[in-house]
Amino acid sequence: MKFNKVAIATLAVVAASAAHAQTANVTLYGGLRLALESASYKSATASARITSMENISSRFGFRGREDLGGGLAAIFQLESGFAADTGAAGASSGVTQIFGREAWVGLAGGFGTAKLGYGLTPYDDVLGWAHHQGANSWENRNNGVSGGAGFAKRDLFTNYVNATGCTSSAFDARYANSLSYETPNMAGFTVRTQYALIGETTTKSCTGWDTGARYVNGPIRFGLAYAMHKNFTGLGTVAAAHNQDALRAYGSFNFGPATIDATYEVAKYKLATGALKYKYWEIGALAPFGANTLGLQYSQRDNGLAAGYNPIAQTLTVNAATLANWKNGGGKHLSVTHDYALSKRTSIRSYYTQLKNETGAKINVLSSGLWHSF
Repeated sequence: MKFNKVAIATLAVVAASAAHAQTANVTLYGGLRLALESASYKSATASARITSMENISSRFGFRGREDLGGGLAAIFQLESGFAADTGAAGASSGVTQIFGREAWVGLAGGFGTAKLGYGLTPYDDVLGWAHHQGANSWENRNNGVSGGAGFAKRDLFTNYVNATGCTSSAFDARYANSLSYETPNMAGFTVRTQYALIGETTTKSCTGWDTGARYVNGPIRFGLAYAMHKNFTGLGTVAAAHNQDALRAYGSFNFGPATIDATYEVAKYKLATGALKYKYWEIGALAPFGANTLGLQYSQRDNGLAAGYNPIAQTLTVNAATLANWKNGGGKHLSVTHDYALSKRTSIRSYYTQLKNETGAKINVLSSGLWHSF
């Protein structure tokens, strides 16, 4: 209740400020995404089916820009996730911050762009290119076997906010307490680096540092990103702090009738007892025709935490002992999607998704919903 009151008061102030600051080029934007989904879960010993209304990363935000002269501009972004199915604040990103998706201020000019604050990482810039049509539910392979050593919406996304947030095996993230710099666009080529003083304490000084390069030229897109996590404790329930790193490469080509893309990722967790590593790859295609877009994506990971996954309870039962089963923790993810555009801002999204892991756990999902952007 206290958080809701604070959230309402803060949003009221922000909305009033935004209305007053139109001369500073402030833009209100957002999206509401809701779907009806039917998911069947099966393990080696039980099965279940859940039909639900799913909120799919609904959000609203403010972007602003003030020209300072000489080609220099002050910029900012504030973005808040919410659950459109229940109205709950912050629920779409699993955090309680009012602006749990973006909160930063910066300067932009001929030198590039510098930002201070909280937001998506360069690693996510490259990883996000493989989110077909902005997908962010079961059909998104990041909710299957990508972005970390977990499986099926578990242990896959973490907002690294403070010392207590450095408890994830995932690399799809937002960094808090961070500094980011991006070069100017050089014939389609840009580089961004971001360093985060996540754990600002003397007892647990966890940090993160991501760097990514992206190239866009006509029908070609290519990205390469590297992430380093220092003093993280997020591999199952392994308590001892350790370092993590990951490398991801992405490429796509639009040859007219369709766009094809592919990703390769390798991640390493440097425990005191030795390093654990997984390899991940995916391939996909998007084919637009008229108001329709068909998508197909398949992804696979060889190792990970899925050996302790219970698909019915949607929980990971991982501890130091089960890490011995790392080689049985891989998974596979297949998605078929169909988008129908009612307008430039409104569409119907339908999909079928299947997930499997090496313990025999399976998830099958059918979904259809309405997406609207403003």
